[in-house]
Order: sequence, then C-alpha cells, then structure tokens
Amino acid sequence: MGEGIGRVFFLKDEVGFQPLSNHQGLVVKLLESWREGDEPLALSPKTKERLLLAARYHDDGKRFTFHIVPDGKGGLTYSFRGHRFRVAQAVQDPYAQALIRGHHDYSTREVVNLAADFLEEGLGHRFPEDLFLLMMADQLEAELAVRLWQRRAGEVRPFVEFDLLPDGEGGFLLDPWPFRVDEVALDFLVYFHPYRGEEAKVVEGWGRALVGALEEGKVPEAFREEKRRVRLRPWAAGARKADDPEAFYDRFGLKPTPFQREVFKVAEGDPAHLLLAPTGTGKTEAAAFPALARGERLVFVLPTRSLVDDLEGRFRCYLKILAQEEGRPKALVVDTGHRQARFRFSPDGQEEATKERHLYHADVILTTLDKLLYRYFGYAEGVKSYTFPRRIHDRRTLFVFDEVHLYEATAWVNFRHLIASLYKAGVRFLVMSATMPGTYREELLLEGTLEHPAAKRPSRVLRYMPQGNPMEIIQSHRGKRVLVVLEEVKEAAELYKRLKGEGVFLYHGRLAEGQRRRVFGEVKRRDKAQEPYLLITTPAIEVGVDLDAEVLVTTLCPPENLLQRLGRVNRRGGGQGEAYVVGETYPDYLGSLPEGYLELLKALDGQDLAQGGEERLRQAIRYPKYLDPRAETFFEALQDYVYGLDLTQEPLHRKGFVATRGWTPSVRLRQGEDEVEVPIDRLVGRKEELTPVRVVERLLTDGETGNRRREEVPLRSGELYGRELVLNYPYPYDPELGFVELPKVFQRLRHPDPQRVQLLYAPEKDAGEAPEGVMDTDQVTGGGRRVLWYLGESAWAEPAKSGEVAEETEEEEEEGD
Repeated sequence: MGEGIGRVFFLKDEVGFQPLSNHQGLVVKLLESWREGDEPLALSPKTKERLLLAARYHDDGKRFTFHIVPDGKGGLTYSFRGHRFRVAQAVQDPYAQALIRGHHDYSTREVVNLAADFLEEGLGHRFPEDLFLLMMADQLEAELAVRLWQRRAGEVRPFVEFDLLPDGEGGFLLDPWPFRVDEVALDFLVYFHPYRGEEAKVVEGWGRALVGALEEGKVPEAFREEKRRVRLRPWAAGARKADDPEAFYDRFGLKPTPFQREVFKVAEGDPAHLLLAPTGTGKTEAAAFPALARGERLVFVLPTRSLVDDLEGRFRCYLKILAQEEGRPKALVVDTGHRQARFRFSPDGQEEATKERHLYHADVILTTLDKLLYRYFGYAEGVKSYTFPRRIHDRRTLFVFDEVHLYEATAWVNFRHLIASLYKAGVRFLVMSATMPGTYREELLLEGTLEHPAAKRPSRVLRYMPQGNPMEIIQSHRGKRVLVVLEEVKEAAELYKRLKGEGVFLYHGRLAEGQRRRVFGEVKRRDKAQEPYLLITTPAIEVGVDLDAEVLVTTLCPPENLLQRLGRVNRRGGGQGEAYVVGETYPDYLGSLPEGYLELLKALDGQDLAQGGEERLRQAIRYPKYLDPRAETFFEALQDYVYGLDLTQEPLHRKGFVATRGWTPSVRLRQGEDEVEVPIDRLVGRKEELTPVRVVERLLTDGETGNRRREEVPLRSGELYGRELVLNYPYPYDPELGFVELPKVFQRLRHPDPQRVQLLYAPEKDAGEAPEGVMDTDQVTGGGRRVLWYLGESAWAEPAKSGEVAEETEEEEEEGD
C-alpha cells in the first residue's frame, strides 16, 4: 500500500498533513476492537475479515485525487473528490470493493443497489450494516482528529451514532460503547509546515513532497512531526436500567400512577402493546419515560402538527433536566413536513437550536405519520438518506404511535402495514388511543392491551343549542378560558376579526409555521397560568392537545370529534366545565352524522357528561372499516425495494412519492417567507372562478460546487407525484389570519379513466376555453397552459356499527374458505 495524504489541517500559522497510512490504520484499529454479534452496532463474524480488508484500503484512492483548492471564503481547503471509485488492485473481493465504493454515499438508492448484488450470497441484508460500520469508524476517527488538532469541541456529526464527552487531557468518553475491550488507544500522527498564506498549488506541493519523502523513510526538514495519543473509554452511566419508575418520575417532580407503573414494567420486554386511556391520564409519560430511563431512541409519532407543538415543550423540559442530572448532552428532533429542527441541551443548562440534517440523531424524535413514512422508505436530502431506515430498524429504538384512532382510509392502511413491518423486524412499539374501535384492533399485531382503569371523569355540562348564537355564548363567558371550534378556516378568521383584542387568538392549519407556534405557545402559557383567553380554532387543535379550558363552544360535529374537543375542557378536573354545541345541520362535504345522534344530544342537554354521558357519546361513534387496495400495493412495492432489495421497484422509488393520507397531491401557497400546503383539489374551480397565478416547480439541484440548492423552474405538464408546486398567494395577506382565501387556479378536465383526475393550468386570463374532449398531458396549446394529472382517491368504507366488526365482503369470505 503506497503512502498518501489522509487529511489536512489549516491552522493559524501552520498546515498539518496526516499521512494516509496513519488515518487508515486508525480506522482498522477501531474496527478490530469492535465487538461481534447479531445486535445493532456489532460486527458479523461472517463478514468481519472482508470489512477489515475494505477498511485497510478504503481511502487508497486519495493517493491519486489529493488537491488543495480555494474554499470560496478567501482561504484554502482540500479535496479528494472521486477517490472512493478508485479501488486498490490489492482488493479483489467484490464485497470489500462494494464497501469501498459506497463508503461516502449512504443514500437509499446507493445502498440498495450495492446490497442487491449480494442477495444470492446471503449477505445482501448484512451489507448496509457493514457499510454503516465502516463509515462510522471513518467518521469517528475524523471527529477525534478534528478535536485534537483544530480544537473543535462541538457536537459529533449527525451520521455518527456515538456521543463524545471529554475525559481529561487526551481522553474521551464514548456512548454507546461499541468495543469488546474496556479501553481503546489511538496514536495520531501529523506533519506540520509553516504557513504564511501561500496559494493552493504551493501548499499542495508541500503535501506531495512529504509523501515522497515518507515513502523513502525520510521527513523533509521544513516539517515538524507531532504525535498524540487519544484514549477512548465507555461513559460510566451508559449502562442504564429502567427498573425503578418511582425514582425516574421523581426526577421531574412527578409520582407515577398505577397505570404508569404497569407500562413501565411491560416496557422492559419487547412491547407491541395497545395502551387505552382517556385524555389527561398521563399516557405520554407512561409510554415515553421507560425509553428515556434506558437511554433509548424514542420516536413519538403523532397524527397532527398541533400535537407536535404541544409535546415539544414537554420533552424540551424533560430532556433539559436529564442533561443536567446525567452530565451529558441530550437532543430533541422535530421532524414534520413543515419543519425540521434539532435542539441540543447541555449539562450546564444551555440550549442550542440547529436546522442541520438531523438524521434521527437524537434522544427523542417528534414526527407525524406522514413524515415517518417518507423516512421509513429512505427519502431525505443528501447522501445519508439510508440512515433513516437503518436507525428505524435499530432495536434500541422505541416507537410510540399516539391517537391512532384518528387515522382513516389511506392513512390507516399505511399505519397498519407500517406496524406490521416493524413487528416482523423485531422493532418495539406502543400504540396509544383514547378510543380504539374493535374493527381496528383486530387488524393490528399487538401482544396485549393495557387499559387505564375507570376513574372519576372530569365534570363537563353539555348544552345543546340547535338555534344558538355562538357570539352571544362567547360574550357571556368573557374573562374565562374559552375554546371556540369552527369547521371552516374562513368562519374562524371572520369571527376572530370581529372579536380581535387582548387575549383573543386564532389557530388553524393554514397559519404559517412561525405564527402557528407563537399562538400556541402564548395560549399554553396563559392556560398554565390560568389566565383568561379566547382561542378561535378549527379541528386542527382538537386532538390530544393539553389545554384546560373552562368553556367549549363548538359547531355541530360527529361524536368522535365532540369527545376530542371535550377533552380540552376541565382537563384537570378542578371544577365544572361547560360545553355548548350549536347548530342542527352538518355540511355534506364533511361527511354524515350517525343515526339518532341529534336525539342523543337533545337527551344529554343540561347533563353532566361525567355521569355516563361521555360513554353514550362513545357508543354513538360509527367507525367504518377502510380499504385502499392501491395504498396496500404501493406500500408493499416500496417495502420490497428498500428492505427486500428488489431493484425492479426502483422506478417507483425514484418518483419520491408516498400516498400518506390520500392520493391528492399538495401545492404550497407562499407569501414572502411564509408557506403552507393545501391539497390541489382545493384550488380547482370553474373557468369564471379562476385567478391568474403563476405556478412554478421547486427542484433540488446540484450546484457547480457540488452543494445542493433549491431552484424554481416553469411548471411542466404531466404526473404530479414527487413534484413540489409553489404559487405566490394572490390575495392581501395578514400573518395573524393566515392563508384564509384559497385561489382557484386549476380547471378540471374530463378523462375516460374515472380513477384519473386531470387538470388544466392556464396562467393567462385570455388563454381560451378548455379544450373539448380528452386532452393528453403532452399537449401544450399556448398561453403557458399545462395539463396535469393525479390518481383519484381509491379508499372506500364499509360501515360498522359501534362495537361490532364490519361484515366481510364476498371476496374475503371466499379467501377465508
């Protein structure tokens, strides 16, 4: 193996060159010390020698690709671009060759395509883990080198699985500990040359001269040699136990309930349990605390962004306390379609927020089912996207799926398939619900059910007012904590404008991210301090959010929605809440109400629902059993590609699309820095309703320097899946009100296929009439017109009476025979 440059350090007055032999030798030493076994982060005896062979030569190509280049900031940097594709002739083993070629690209398609070559050998599913270990050892060595020579005592990069903590002079504590020995010592070697601002070619010449001299067993006089030893030891508190719920809850000034103690005990094993408990009974802590006590990665999956906002504050508080008590940093990731942020909590109480790629490198991840599905199938920007599937299937990760009874149609199909896949892979998860219908339970692979014992319900008096005036009710309760829930954003915004003043807030799903979080934060502050507020909202906030309003005013809604809204009233049970249901009609486009439901509301009028009324409402819920054959096929195809290494499904994965809640694509409305997503069918209208608006497509492209950036290009005809459409909001915009009015931008075209929705986009007002007959997507007829299409919704419901299992279809009966 020839000599080369492994790494370059640019210091104030010197340039340091680490020999390639030293860098590669240290990576090999790390892997030689690694523990073996079948658990995560362990070497496999079957492939250990092939992995070590790859490690010895993984950077051999740097001998031919070393260059010093300007960094674009007035300084210099170094480059080994393309070195992983130059495999040393000494490496003849195809498996080791593939590890070398892949060791700087852990993207989903790169990993799957390389791993598929070893399916017949029986090593296809081992390859991603070996590649991960090679890259981990490589980056761990790099992190240590940077901390030694450039004194960067920051956080390890998100791809690295470990946390590094200072351990005296020249020492670091590592958590988790991956080695079979109790201590690992690494000897770093760097040759320094004086630097006075010379240009790139001169500095590159120094490096090449050093390599030539080292190959002859010499060191040029201009260089000084420096060696440093680094000592790695395990973090003493890394081996955590979760056998004392009382002690762990006490860290946060809490005392566990019998239900929470039972969940703590069950979570010691391999849980795949359903937790049933009413709102306000501590389900969140019951599910989360066992994982936090064991130091596991906790992924909390929620159905709405309002729930993410609610839990974010609670987990930030918990992690901040744990960081100070344990003496090591903690991290929280918020990962939704609108937001990607990472918070780091230091033992000294400091908090740092970053927007870097997080790669699930955190103690707690708060996400939505929609976003999790994309991560599950390895979709992410950059070359580390397969980190998500790898960490999702790490058995040290615990998933908690909350409020799952809210998933419908396509979302339910995806959820059912997702937890079935996790179960088969041995990944632990808990499913939580305040109301889980029997028709849904039977479809889940669960080991058992833990149900919260019946407890005294908070007092809530229901008043049904078919002809009531919401304004009069609100005015009669000013000075209290009042929650008003309307079905439409426009209605909520109009009411807010009429009542706007001190303590009045508007919250809905079409507020920009920052405004939505500011409103929620202030309402939560007032709620905790028991200060009065009037929160006008839509169903966006009804689910699981920890509010303790005194009064609820809601328009008529189905019983499942009413129960959720009631859960925000007198949540703590400190008095008597009041709930007003106003109206006697429910919009057809929102669905239908159960038979006899209005009569039930009249019967409950004036009653305290704690005396059996809530149970009667629960019995009135009519849950359908949803089927979506297309979603089933889609999920299975992507599963076969990402985890089954079936390359025939690669074209589907390349589309970059997952039908998360349905088959209708979304469009982003934009006003300055503010953006929201709306389903494209909400922007469809008749020709006379259309608003001329320029719609563009936002692409992620590779820049000249290799950095990826977003670029906006003109809209093109064709299929809409996997594309990001953006339009500038054409109406007056008030951040407090949000994107209230929705412009009509697209016109529906006829198509002979009933499952295909075809739209005409005509940005110019005089673009002419919609064409007669069927228009193909490749027909562009002037005026900037484009023809777009997507699939119509395929889910259909088979209604089931409350508490009963829906009857099977004839096809299902035949299959059962």
